[in-house]
Amino acid sequence: MKWSERLKSPFPFYLNDDRKNFVLILAISAFVVVFLHVYRPYNFHTELTLGQEFLFGGVTLAILAFDILLLPKLFPKAFDPLNWTVGKYMMLTTFHMIVIGLVSTAIDELFICPEKSLMDNFFGANIQVGLTGIIPITILFLFLKNNLLQQNLKSALKANQELERIKSLKKEVPVKSNGIVPITLHSDTSETLSLHLPDLLFIEADDNYSTVVWKNGHGVQKKLLRANLKNIESQINNSFAIRCHRSYIVNVNAISNITGNTNGYKLQILDTEFTIPVSRPKGKELIEKIQQLRNVMELA
Repeated sequence: MKWSERLKSPFPFYLNDDRKNFVLILAISAFVVVFLHVYRPYNFHTELTLGQEFLFGGVTLAILAFDILLLPKLFPKAFDPLNWTVGKYMMLTTFHMIVIGLVSTAIDELFICPEKSLMDNFFGANIQVGLTGIIPITILFLFLKNNLLQQNLKSALKANQELERIKSLKKEVPVKSNGIVPITLHSDTSETLSLHLPDLLFIEADDNYSTVVWKNGHGVQKKLLRANLKNIESQINNSFAIRCHRSYIVNVNAISNITGNTNGYKLQILDTEFTIPVSRPKGKELIEKIQQLRNVMELA
């Protein structure tokens, strides 16, 4: 994967919960105090008192709380968790370090090392911020990435269990006649396509064209229609034909397996080699649709 792709890959906005994030911030701030007290690496061997160590821990606490807890409320679009990426996380982390470095420089200049030049205090404070921050930054990155992976794996496992239940219900519950009524899809031209909705596998869009993929007695069939995906979606108008990506509509009944990793979910299409990506905003909706389908079938 190229670096540009890595920077655009999904990443959690910390723990997506203010209480959990505050506990996380407290832990990082406590680490700063302990690190300064145990290793005493501050500003070219300048000794710190315990009160000064707690002062820098407090600075870390205040800045991280402002950046992680308050800024998302002031600028919700910029900090939308559904659009958060590795690149945005790195930018925000860099911003943390810069602000902490500047505040630390001011503290050194006014209270701790007033005898040194501003340049010496600036470089000394920022070197110290870098040395102190590298460990929690690395641990936090790995922790958040693993947390996202575990969440996606857990959701994928639950969804696969629901799919297995749906398969077993299909064997027990007869298909109702209204379930096989054909639908007709109209293109922007005079061309049409009629098929039974249960046969639909997925629809893939390419600009103003959509490729409909379905399965019948003749195997997997494809047809290209001149119609965008929004148009096709409105024509299908079925709760189990879900738009899982800006370029895909998938029939929930056609999903054989769901896999999850840090990049999100992928859908394996039943009895084919097709794999469909799920966009990050659509992941939760897809899981809910699968649960809904299982509930409907149990009540049938």
